[in-house]
Amino acid sequence: MKNFKNFNSLSILEEGSRLFFGFDDVLLRNLETCFFLKELISTSFGPEGMNKLITQDTGKSIITNNSLDILKNLDLIHPISKLILYFSLSQESNLGDSTGFIIIFTSEILKQAFYLLKDGFHISEIIEGFSEAGNLALNLIETINTVTLTDFFNLKIMASLISLIIGRSVQGLENFLAPQIAYTCIKTLSSNKKKFSINDIRVIKVLGGSFEQIKTINGTVVLKDTEGTLKKMKKANLVIFLCFFDITCPETKSSILFKSAEEIMSYDSTRNTTIEKMVKELHNLGVNVVVASGFSDISLFFLEKYNMLVLKIQSKFDLRRIALTCNAIVLSKIKKPTFEEIGKCDFISVRSFGSQKITLFQQENSRSKIFTIIARASSTKILDYIEKLVYRSISVFKTIVRDNRFLAGAGASEIELCRRLKSFSLQQYSGFKQIIMQKFADAFESIPKTLLENSGHDVFKILSELHIAHSNGNETEGVDLQNSSTINAKENGIWDSLPCKYWGIRNSLDASLTILTIDQILMAKKNNSET
Repeated sequence: MKNFKNFNSLSILEEGSRLFFGFDDVLLRNLETCFFLKELISTSFGPEGMNKLITQDTGKSIITNNSLDILKNLDLIHPISKLILYFSLSQESNLGDSTGFIIIFTSEILKQAFYLLKDGFHISEIIEGFSEAGNLALNLIETINTVTLTDFFNLKIMASLISLIIGRSVQGLENFLAPQIAYTCIKTLSSNKKKFSINDIRVIKVLGGSFEQIKTINGTVVLKDTEGTLKKMKKANLVIFLCFFDITCPETKSSILFKSAEEIMSYDSTRNTTIEKMVKELHNLGVNVVVASGFSDISLFFLEKYNMLVLKIQSKFDLRRIALTCNAIVLSKIKKPTFEEIGKCDFISVRSFGSQKITLFQQENSRSKIFTIIARASSTKILDYIEKLVYRSISVFKTIVRDNRFLAGAGASEIELCRRLKSFSLQQYSGFKQIIMQKFADAFESIPKTLLENSGHDVFKILSELHIAHSNGNETEGVDLQNSSTINAKENGIWDSLPCKYWGIRNSLDASLTILTIDQILMAKKNNSET
């Protein structure tokens, strides 16, 4: 019979397209890609992980040990690397943590699958066995000894948790930043613990100074100065206009023909009278602050005449945030506002931070749930790093509020899952299925192993001590990176978030099974045409 194996590459596909199939060209290359990503990320994993210096094509340099930041700043071409990046992005956006866990654990699962393939197992048997073992691990993780955090409003406890997320990439940063983030999260959280929005907390970056000068305010901040001479206002009643503060102009173009100088004077007088009438109506309503997208010179004159603070803001995002802070309604056109549309703010002031002037909208009675962290640092790189840490910490806090269970950290939960999976497979399975389950269980050793490798300790000695301790019933025994031994994670307050760990395992399982099911790669012809 005629061999049609390469028929499609000659007749069906467009010239320039490439088709890869077979163990060496597809599965082996996919596994090699995952192993490379693991080698790249594993050295930055854990408290003893090293930083990576990444130079972008724009010339900007980034120093980071965050797994997701490393992957996002690489020019990834291989589709498998992009697939793993997708699962890491999903984990980061939903939970804020365990992105490095996904990359390392996924690569280790695929490494165990490679060993099974070399031993002669069929890929369908491996996929079926790993799927069953992964679902069993997700069920077993719910039975491991956990600790429940009940006091979300304890500033000391929340600051200690957030300081673990911040780490020690910048020496001493966690001592100043963690209490600020914890305070904003606690104040933003509703009393019934059911309402918490990440959008209620914002970071403003001000270049200059040091991170010891980071401060938090109850309200919002605008990186602009006021337009008039007034720079502060207590007990402010403000009105916000989305449009230009002047006489309403017609939508179509029009021309006005003046026949004499008296007509010009009359027109200017009528315009001035109308604007003053508008300003006086606002003054009679008690309004002393006007925010709009722009002001004419004559409107600024009359606003200054009636002692009103004037602020020009063209950003719709800033206008909306001021409205949320002051409980005001943004008006789309110039009109007389109702009392419900007028916002209230306890104190508005202009401050100078170096050469940067900012306007603060502060609520002193905690009426508003909007908070702003003013970040200070000597370089833009540190400011960007602080901003990422704040939003990552807020995401983790949101995860903790949603599910407040914690597992023993320092690799203790991974070793316990490995032990329970192996014990279950020995009792319930036999033959090939048992071997596959055992290989999947071995993948959990990659986490404590990576922690030990990055700290330079004897990996095999401490791992054997861990297995002995867990077999004796010490479920919370983890690795001690300081003393090159084991440590009771529960007694020493070393914890991992259970939902982060649960979804990390699930995303890793989905990613690895997806990669194992790929048997062909079709790469379309590159389109080099310029339009």
